[in-house]
Amino acid sequence: MKKKLYILLFFLTTIIFLYTSSSTKTYIGRYVKWRASDIEDFKKFPKYEFKAASNPFCFFEKFENKINTIKVTKNDNNKVELINVLQKSETTAFLIIKNDTLIFEKYLNGYTKNSINTSFSIAKSITSLITGVAIDEKLIHNVNDPVINYIPDLINTDSNYKNLLISQLLDMRSGIQFKDHDLPWGDKPKAYYYPNLRERILELPLEYKPGTKFKYNSYNPILIGMIIEKVTKLPPAKYFEQKLWNELGMEYPGSWSMDSEKSGMTKMESGLNIRAIDFAKFGRLVLNNGNWNGKQLISKDWMNYSFTISEKYKLSEFDNDLYYRNFWWIYANKRNADYEINSIAGTGHLGQYLFVFPKEKIIILRMGKENKKVDSWRNIFVEIVDYIKNN
Repeated sequence: MKKKLYILLFFLTTIIFLYTSSSTKTYIGRYVKWRASDIEDFKKFPKYEFKAASNPFCFFEKFENKINTIKVTKNDNNKVELINVLQKSETTAFLIIKNDTLIFEKYLNGYTKNSINTSFSIAKSITSLITGVAIDEKLIHNVNDPVINYIPDLINTDSNYKNLLISQLLDMRSGIQFKDHDLPWGDKPKAYYYPNLRERILELPLEYKPGTKFKYNSYNPILIGMIIEKVTKLPPAKYFEQKLWNELGMEYPGSWSMDSEKSGMTKMESGLNIRAIDFAKFGRLVLNNGNWNGKQLISKDWMNYSFTISEKYKLSEFDNDLYYRNFWWIYANKRNADYEINSIAGTGHLGQYLFVFPKEKIIILRMGKENKKVDSWRNIFVEIVDYIKNN
């Protein structure tokens, strides 16, 4: 009995020592002290900050209160009122915009219009938009350029990097190692907490031939960020600020998290921290094919490229109508040889959703603290769109 007690005390002492001696300037220190990621992580990381616009763009407002009482499917075919779902699902913000008019706006569970929401992986989709700008400006020559043209040191890690194309990063078909678990030696926490992401990227071998299969991988947007940094000679967050943020009439200030003060690399995979109403503006930019109030911020060529799909991009293992292209999730039906896109989505950890419905000219944004109490937010969004179309 005493032996078991001593062993327990030893482990407790070891854990306490690791916790108290760990520095959040190191990966292990962050893993031990910060533990699981949450929507207030923007307070932990250093950040590149953006100012609000002096002349902000504001959506028109014409609220439709009946949307509160739409019956939507929460789980197991259990239909309840939308407002009930929002209140009980840890939702922090829920916006619906149709034809540039804000028709529904709710902030819940301690959040207000002024509250910061973090993007998690919606940042990947916005990274795609920035990449398009760099290609439009001829800073990146071609989306099918080999990655080693821009980051040549990768060839020293694995000679097969010579076969990796930028387009394969964007389509999550890179083949770069990604151990998808949350244990300390996994790549999921390393891609999130590592204090020098450039250094981490240069340690990664390829685990399969580029272009051969889909595997969701947070290192891909980080490597895209390194390319943007190389060709612009700016932090990716600064380039984003100049080319998109300053053009979209943001109503509030914001920030993009960095891996560390010392490294200063923008966390392209997760760290955009802004207000919900300003996130919705990226939906408007997509809806208008890269055009913002008459100014083409991103070329139509890039937008068309991003949302041109084929069977190659279909993800049948996830959903019958789901495709992945250029850091966007695309829901579409095949009509003979053509595809009819139903919705385009950027999604993030803990249930961050930016959905664009092109035919209906509707944007739906849901931000939240968790994603466990609803079977499918996408199905709820479709039910809402159907209601709006028919009423």
